[in-house]
Amino acid sequence: MCYGNPKEILANIFAVRTLPPNEYGHTPLEDFDYFCASSGCDPATVGEEALAWAKLAYISAKL
Repeated sequence: MCYGNPKEILANIFAVRTLPPNEYGHTPLEDFDYFCASSGCDPATVGEEALAWAKLAYISAKL
């Protein structure tokens, strides 16, 4: 089981789903990276685990 492990949950999602590009040709991962760069959401500030949960939430919402 991977409950409580956002990195493993994401790996499972990526194993069975592709991330479709948006109307601008960007994938949800690219959009998340842009969000982090523009908002200051980085591991040094929020922590690795919080960033992993944020990424999982973002990708899940986009799918």
